[in-house]
Amino acid sequence: MLKHLYDKSDMKSVITSLAEQISKAYAIETNIRIQGLPDYIIICGMGGSSISGQILSDYLTLSIPIITVADYHIPQFATRNSLIFIISYSGNTEETIACYREAVKQGQHIVVIATGGKLIEYCTRNYIPHIIVPKGLQPRNAIAYLFFPMIRVLENSGIIANKSAEVAKTIDTLKKNRETYDVHAQEIAEKLVNTLPIIYSSTENYSIAYRWKCEFNENAKIIALCNKFPELNHNEFNGFVNYANQNIPLHIIILKDSDDHKRIIKRMDITKRLIKDLSDRKIGFTEVHISGESRLAKLFSTIYLGDLVSYYLALKYATDPTPVDMIERFKKEMGPFI
Repeated sequence: MLKHLYDKSDMKSVITSLAEQISKAYAIETNIRIQGLPDYIIICGMGGSSISGQILSDYLTLSIPIITVADYHIPQFATRNSLIFIISYSGNTEETIACYREAVKQGQHIVVIATGGKLIEYCTRNYIPHIIVPKGLQPRNAIAYLFFPMIRVLENSGIIANKSAEVAKTIDTLKKNRETYDVHAQEIAEKLVNTLPIIYSSTENYSIAYRWKCEFNENAKIIALCNKFPELNHNEFNGFVNYANQNIPLHIIILKDSDDHKRIIKRMDITKRLIKDLSDRKIGFTEVHISGESRLAKLFSTIYLGDLVSYYLALKYATDPTPVDMIERFKKEMGPFI
């Protein structure tokens, strides 16, 4: 019932079609490849286009550094032998266009992923390799189309092995567990109403925690925070000492992976216990166990769950999850990027 009242663009259907989107995204035809191993893999993008680079960094274990850039400049250490993915779903993101211009001047290997816009115009004019992905989605909902074309380019270039088996397992995991994820998401969303969510994870799974945070921001239109172990135990953790003096209802979500370092899992358990002791049960806790038959399945199934949680939380707040009016107003006030 709430869906029909508030979900005017049917985001629920978009979220739940992630498995099908992954299948289509991985099947996008491209013969783009680079010769030899790059010095760096650099992914430039903002917002929903940026998260694909963060997931790639968490997913792949390579001797080549993977760097994500959410700004106007590519790193100064980038060499002419760097592989730079320029990702903007709209093709008009000004920070990403600025990175594209720098990369063209410096002569790096460039691959652009977009639906169109100025970036595709520039690529056509400058003969820059590019992949055009389907239009019609919010950038944050196009995560499959912004991530899997990078995998195809890396496969084509011999930088990584073929991932088709892992992709198939990921799709299968999402399809088989749709109902389970849906029920679990509604249960978590119920706990988060009228709280400020904080998502904690290991460093290896931080892209998931950050994705959850951003989906709470954009779908549910609420403030949310995230951090990672072990760093949070050296600073943020101490902030709970005077929590009793702050009138801020919190709910901490811990994303726990059985493959996390055993000391990280111990940190998670101790952190939860000590915060509970300090807060006198005024802080809620939810543990989400990351599971899947492959690393890729773990990443995307937990991202899928978080997307659903943010969706149901939006409905709890009587909010249409699709529009991002504050962001659009901000862009308008910024004016055109020359």
